[in-house]
Amino acid sequence: MSWRPFHRNKRVENRVMTTWFRLVVVCLLLPLAWSVSLSAKAWGAAPAPMVVRVDPLKLAPLPEATLLAQRILARESKELLLDKKRRSELAHEIEGMLKRLRYAHPEIEKISARAAHLPGVLLLGMKPRLFRDVSRSLTHLKDPVKLRTGYRAFDALNAKLGLRAVRPYRHISVLVMHLSGRANIEAARRAYMKVAGVEYAEPDSFLGDGSDIEAMKSGDVWHIVVRKAWGDCPAGCIYKKLFYFTVKDGDVERIEPARAMESPHFRKILETRNWR
Repeated sequence: MSWRPFHRNKRVENRVMTTWFRLVVVCLLLPLAWSVSLSAKAWGAAPAPMVVRVDPLKLAPLPEATLLAQRILARESKELLLDKKRRSELAHEIEGMLKRLRYAHPEIEKISARAAHLPGVLLLGMKPRLFRDVSRSLTHLKDPVKLRTGYRAFDALNAKLGLRAVRPYRHISVLVMHLSGRANIEAARRAYMKVAGVEYAEPDSFLGDGSDIEAMKSGDVWHIVVRKAWGDCPAGCIYKKLFYFTVKDGDVERIEPARAMESPHFRKILETRNWR
Protein backbone atom coordinates (compact mmCIF):
# COMPACT_ATOMS: atom_id res chain seq x y z
CA MET A 1 0.00 0.00 0.00
CA SER A 2 1.35 3.43 -0.95
CA TRP A 3 1.37 6.18 1.71
CA ARG A 4 1.78 9.02 -0.82
CA PRO A 5 -1.97 9.57 -1.47
CA PHE A 6 -2.58 9.55 2.29
CA HIS A 7 0.11 12.18 2.99
CA ARG A 8 -1.05 14.25 0.03
CA ASN A 9 -4.62 14.23 1.36
CA LYS A 10 -3.42 15.22 4.85
CA ARG A 11 -1.48 18.20 3.44
CA VAL A 12 -4.54 19.34 1.52
CA GLU A 13 -6.70 18.96 4.61
CA ASN A 14 -4.23 20.95 6.72
CA ARG A 15 -4.19 23.78 4.18
CA VAL A 16 -7.98 23.90 4.16
CA MET A 17 -8.12 24.00 7.98
CA THR A 18 -5.47 26.73 8.09
CA THR A 19 -7.38 28.80 5.53
CA TRP A 20 -10.63 28.43 7.48
CA PHE A 21 -8.90 29.38 10.74
CA ARG A 22 -7.48 32.55 9.19
CA LEU A 23 -10.88 33.43 7.78
CA VAL A 24 -12.53 33.04 11.19
CA VAL A 25 -9.88 35.25 12.85
CA VAL A 26 -10.36 37.97 10.22
CA CYS A 27 -14.14 37.85 10.68
CA LEU A 28 -13.74 38.23 14.45
CA LEU A 29 -11.35 41.16 14.15
CA LEU A 30 -13.26 43.09 11.49
CA PRO A 31 -15.98 44.44 13.86
CA LEU A 32 -13.33 45.62 16.31
CA ALA A 33 -11.34 47.32 13.57
CA TRP A 34 -14.54 48.91 12.23
CA SER A 35 -15.45 50.16 15.71
CA VAL A 36 -12.01 51.68 16.23
CA SER A 37 -12.19 53.28 12.79
CA LEU A 38 -15.59 54.81 13.52
CA SER A 39 -14.45 56.05 16.92
CA ALA A 40 -11.35 57.68 15.47
CA LYS A 41 -13.41 59.25 12.71
CA ALA A 42 -15.98 60.57 15.19
CA TRP A 43 -13.36 62.09 17.48
CA GLY A 44 -11.51 63.53 14.52
CA ALA A 45 -14.64 65.54 13.75
CA ALA A 46 -15.34 66.48 17.37
CA PRO A 47 -12.31 66.26 19.71
CA ALA A 48 -12.96 65.93 23.41
CA PRO A 49 -13.15 69.38 25.05
CA MET A 50 -10.64 70.45 27.69
CA VAL A 51 -12.62 71.40 30.77
CA VAL A 52 -12.03 72.33 34.38
CA ARG A 53 -14.00 71.40 37.44
CA VAL A 54 -14.72 74.63 39.24
CA ASP A 55 -17.12 76.46 41.46
CA PRO A 56 -19.71 78.43 39.48
CA LEU A 57 -17.86 80.92 37.29
CA LYS A 58 -18.39 84.62 37.88
CA LEU A 59 -19.65 85.57 34.45
CA ALA A 60 -19.72 89.16 33.28
CA PRO A 61 -23.18 90.17 32.04
CA LEU A 62 -23.59 90.54 28.30
CA PRO A 63 -23.76 94.12 27.00
CA GLU A 64 -27.38 95.12 26.46
CA ALA A 65 -27.14 95.25 22.66
CA THR A 66 -25.41 91.84 22.54
CA LEU A 67 -28.07 90.38 24.83
CA LEU A 68 -30.87 91.57 22.53
CA ALA A 69 -28.99 90.37 19.44
CA GLN A 70 -28.52 86.96 21.05
CA ARG A 71 -32.23 86.71 21.87
CA ILE A 72 -33.26 87.61 18.33
CA LEU A 73 -30.84 85.20 16.66
CA ALA A 74 -31.76 82.40 19.06
CA ARG A 75 -35.41 82.77 18.09
CA GLU A 76 -34.56 82.73 14.39
CA SER A 77 -32.08 79.85 14.42
CA LYS A 78 -32.06 76.19 15.46
CA GLU A 79 -28.27 76.05 15.31
CA LEU A 80 -26.40 75.12 18.50
CA LEU A 81 -23.93 78.00 18.12
CA LEU A 82 -24.96 81.47 17.00
CA ASP A 83 -22.98 83.11 14.22
CA LYS A 84 -20.39 85.37 15.88
CA LYS A 85 -20.12 87.84 13.01
CA ARG A 86 -23.89 88.13 12.58
CA ARG A 87 -24.35 88.67 16.32
CA SER A 88 -21.71 91.40 16.35
CA GLU A 89 -23.25 93.19 13.37
CA LEU A 90 -26.75 92.97 14.81
CA ALA A 91 -25.56 94.17 18.23
CA HIS A 92 -23.92 97.22 16.62
CA GLU A 93 -27.18 98.06 14.84
CA ILE A 94 -29.23 97.59 18.02
CA GLU A 95 -26.86 99.80 20.00
CA GLY A 96 -27.43 102.68 17.56
CA MET A 97 -31.18 102.08 17.54
CA LEU A 98 -31.39 102.21 21.34
CA LYS A 99 -29.36 105.43 21.46
CA ARG A 100 -31.79 107.11 19.10
CA LEU A 101 -34.75 105.77 21.07
CA ARG A 102 -33.45 107.04 24.41
CA TYR A 103 -32.46 110.38 22.97
CA ALA A 104 -36.02 110.87 21.68
CA HIS A 105 -37.63 109.54 24.89
CA PRO A 106 -35.37 110.19 27.88
CA GLU A 107 -38.11 108.99 30.25
CA ILE A 108 -37.12 105.39 29.42
CA GLU A 109 -33.38 106.04 29.64
CA LYS A 110 -33.00 104.05 32.88
CA ILE A 111 -34.80 100.98 31.55
CA SER A 112 -32.55 98.37 29.93
CA ALA A 113 -32.82 94.83 28.62
CA ARG A 114 -32.75 92.27 31.41
CA ALA A 115 -31.14 88.83 31.07
CA ALA A 116 -33.40 85.94 32.00
CA HIS A 117 -30.54 83.52 32.69
CA LEU A 118 -26.77 83.24 32.84
CA PRO A 119 -25.26 83.28 29.34
CA GLY A 120 -23.91 79.93 28.14
CA VAL A 121 -24.91 77.96 31.25
CA LEU A 122 -27.12 74.87 31.40
CA LEU A 123 -28.15 72.77 34.40
CA LEU A 124 -28.31 69.07 33.54
CA GLY A 125 -30.12 66.58 35.76
CA MET A 126 -28.41 63.23 35.17
CA LYS A 127 -29.15 59.57 35.74
CA PRO A 128 -26.71 58.07 38.30
CA ARG A 129 -24.51 56.14 35.85
CA LEU A 130 -23.82 59.05 33.50
CA PHE A 131 -23.33 61.45 36.42
CA ARG A 132 -20.82 59.04 37.98
CA ASP A 133 -18.86 58.66 34.74
CA VAL A 134 -18.67 62.42 34.24
CA SER A 135 -17.55 62.97 37.84
CA ARG A 136 -14.82 60.33 37.49
CA SER A 137 -13.52 62.07 34.39
CA LEU A 138 -13.01 65.25 36.41
CA THR A 139 -10.20 63.87 38.53
CA HIS A 140 -8.47 67.18 39.24
CA LEU A 141 -10.08 70.14 40.91
CA LYS A 142 -8.27 72.86 38.97
CA ASP A 143 -6.26 71.27 36.17
CA PRO A 144 -7.90 71.07 32.72
CA VAL A 145 -8.81 67.52 31.68
CA LYS A 146 -10.26 65.96 28.55
CA LEU A 147 -13.86 65.17 29.30
CA ARG A 148 -14.53 61.94 27.42
CA THR A 149 -17.16 59.76 29.07
CA GLY A 150 -17.67 57.14 26.38
CA TYR A 151 -21.26 58.28 25.79
CA ARG A 152 -20.80 59.37 22.19
CA ALA A 153 -23.86 61.60 21.88
CA PHE A 154 -23.04 63.39 25.15
CA ASP A 155 -19.33 63.79 24.36
CA ALA A 156 -19.95 65.02 20.82
CA LEU A 157 -22.51 67.57 22.03
CA ASN A 158 -20.10 68.88 24.66
CA ALA A 159 -17.43 69.37 22.01
CA LYS A 160 -19.83 71.05 19.59
CA LEU A 161 -21.07 73.49 22.24
CA GLY A 162 -17.58 74.43 23.42
CA LEU A 163 -17.91 73.08 26.96
CA ARG A 164 -15.22 74.71 29.11
CA ALA A 165 -16.11 74.09 32.74
CA VAL A 166 -18.27 71.70 34.75
CA ARG A 167 -19.42 71.77 38.34
CA PRO A 168 -20.97 68.50 39.62
CA TYR A 169 -23.41 68.52 42.56
CA ARG A 170 -23.41 64.94 43.83
CA HIS A 171 -26.28 65.17 46.30
CA ILE A 172 -28.73 66.09 43.51
CA SER A 173 -26.92 64.55 40.46
CA VAL A 174 -26.81 67.87 38.64
CA LEU A 175 -24.06 69.22 36.39
CA VAL A 176 -23.59 72.95 35.89
CA MET A 177 -22.31 73.13 32.32
CA HIS A 178 -20.47 76.26 31.18
CA LEU A 179 -20.73 76.32 27.40
CA SER A 180 -19.51 78.73 24.74
CA GLY A 181 -20.83 82.27 25.07
CA ARG A 182 -22.31 81.82 21.59
CA ALA A 183 -24.38 78.81 22.64
CA ASN A 184 -28.04 78.92 21.62
CA ILE A 185 -29.29 77.86 25.03
CA GLU A 186 -32.76 76.75 23.94
CA ALA A 187 -31.36 74.67 21.06
CA ALA A 188 -28.71 73.24 23.39
CA ARG A 189 -31.37 72.38 25.97
CA ARG A 190 -33.39 70.45 23.40
CA ALA A 191 -30.28 68.64 22.15
CA TYR A 192 -29.21 67.49 25.63
CA MET A 193 -32.72 66.26 26.36
CA LYS A 194 -32.30 63.74 23.54
CA VAL A 195 -29.19 62.22 25.16
CA ALA A 196 -29.73 58.96 27.04
CA GLY A 197 -28.93 59.54 30.70
CA VAL A 198 -30.03 63.20 30.78
CA GLU A 199 -33.28 63.62 32.72
CA TYR A 200 -33.70 67.38 32.30
CA ALA A 201 -31.86 70.43 30.98
CA GLU A 202 -32.61 73.98 32.08
CA PRO A 203 -30.96 77.41 31.80
CA ASP A 204 -29.58 78.87 35.02
CA SER A 205 -32.38 81.39 35.39
CA PHE A 206 -32.32 84.54 37.50
CA LEU A 207 -34.91 84.86 40.23
CA GLY A 208 -37.40 87.70 40.39
CA ASP A 209 -38.56 90.09 37.70
CA GLY A 210 -37.97 93.64 36.55
CA SER A 211 -38.08 96.18 33.77
CA ASP A 212 -37.02 94.93 30.36
CA ILE A 213 -36.82 95.67 26.64
CA GLU A 214 -37.67 93.42 23.70
CA ALA A 215 -37.26 94.15 20.00
CA MET A 216 -38.01 92.71 16.58
CA LYS A 217 -37.02 93.91 13.13
CA SER A 218 -39.26 93.69 10.07
CA GLY A 219 -37.68 94.94 6.87
CA ASP A 220 -36.07 98.27 7.81
CA VAL A 221 -38.36 98.92 10.79
CA TRP A 222 -37.54 98.11 14.39
CA HIS A 223 -40.46 97.34 16.70
CA ILE A 224 -39.56 97.86 20.35
CA VAL A 225 -41.54 97.12 23.50
CA VAL A 226 -40.27 98.73 26.71
CA ARG A 227 -41.64 97.15 29.87
CA LYS A 228 -41.48 99.24 33.02
CA ALA A 229 -42.03 97.18 36.18
CA TRP A 230 -41.92 98.14 39.84
CA GLY A 231 -43.20 97.15 43.27
CA ASP A 232 -41.67 94.08 44.99
CA CYS A 233 -39.93 92.91 41.82
CA PRO A 234 -37.96 90.19 43.63
CA ALA A 235 -41.35 88.49 44.06
CA GLY A 236 -42.51 89.23 40.50
CA CYS A 237 -43.31 92.96 40.35
CA ILE A 238 -46.74 94.30 41.34
CA TYR A 239 -47.05 97.03 38.71
CA LYS A 240 -46.20 96.92 35.01
CA LYS A 241 -46.60 99.27 32.06
CA LEU A 242 -45.76 98.71 28.41
CA PHE A 243 -44.51 101.32 25.92
CA TYR A 244 -44.41 100.73 22.16
CA PHE A 245 -42.01 102.32 19.67
CA THR A 246 -40.85 101.99 16.09
CA VAL A 247 -37.49 103.14 14.76
CA LYS A 248 -36.93 103.52 11.02
CA ASP A 249 -33.91 105.22 9.44
CA GLY A 250 -33.30 107.14 12.64
CA ASP A 251 -36.91 108.29 13.01
CA VAL A 252 -38.48 107.29 16.33
CA GLU A 253 -42.24 107.04 16.78
CA ARG A 254 -44.17 106.20 19.90
CA ILE A 255 -47.18 103.98 19.19
CA GLU A 256 -50.32 104.08 21.33
CA PRO A 257 -51.27 100.69 22.84
CA ALA A 258 -54.53 100.32 20.89
CA ARG A 259 -52.74 100.96 17.60
CA ALA A 260 -49.83 98.74 18.61
CA MET A 261 -52.21 95.80 19.08
CA GLU A 262 -53.13 96.08 15.40
CA SER A 263 -49.53 95.22 14.50
CA PRO A 264 -48.61 91.51 14.25
CA HIS A 265 -45.03 92.41 15.16
CA PHE A 266 -45.94 93.95 18.51
CA ARG A 267 -48.36 91.09 19.20
CA LYS A 268 -45.58 88.61 18.44
CA ILE A 269 -43.24 90.31 20.90
CA LEU A 270 -45.86 90.17 23.66
CA GLU A 271 -46.58 86.52 22.88
CA THR A 272 -42.89 85.60 22.85
CA ARG A 273 -42.25 87.20 26.24
CA ASN A 274 -45.66 86.43 27.73
CA TRP A 275 -46.19 90.10 28.51
CA ARG A 276 -49.64 91.58 29.10
